[in-house]
Amino acid sequence: MKKLMSIAIVLVTVFALMIPVFSSAAPASANSGETLWVNCSNGLRLNLRAEPSTRARLVRRLDNGTSVEVMDNLGNGWLYVMANNSSKDHGYVMAKFLQEKKPGKYEITEREDQIVAVTPYMVTAKALSRTDERSVGLRTRPNKTSAAIRRLEAGDQLKVIARGKIWSKVVDPLTGRTGFAANDYLQVI
Repeated sequence: MKKLMSIAIVLVTVFALMIPVFSSAAPASANSGETLWVNCSNGLRLNLRAEPSTRARLVRRLDNGTSVEVMDNLGNGWLYVMANNSSKDHGYVMAKFLQEKKPGKYEITEREDQIVAVTPYMVTAKALSRTDERSVGLRTRPNKTSAAIRRLEAGDQLKVIARGKIWSKVVDPLTGRTGFAANDYLQVI
């Protein structure tokens, strides 16, 4: 009986931990007229297709952060949508790459191949605000929702080895680890 109870507790705990992961994703029951937002976890743009198939003709690619209006939910993981409130930008997308809430600037994953190598230079982390000496997290991937390596403090030094529009790839001299930090919170020394 104890073994069965332990298994049940583990399963409930695992399920409870998974709820936040699925809560921002597009619901399986997305309704017509509902607005959803593109946010591909790999930083790539979302393919808008002529038919609900990965082999169908590509209509166009939608950038992360683009809003789409659900026209029809096929119930098989595909949605028929209209993008940018444009009647010519309509087609099928995979629901798993949409979310209910507009992603913030730092929640959108920047593609790592768009983060370009630079001659290394030193920066310091800037504080989150005038009243808070904490800074942003040093992340494993270039987005706010990826795993944190550690929380930076204002004044922490980092070496920038590559730079993108939103994120920089940096080496943390304190831990020796390579990660990503938001450009807005980095200041050149």
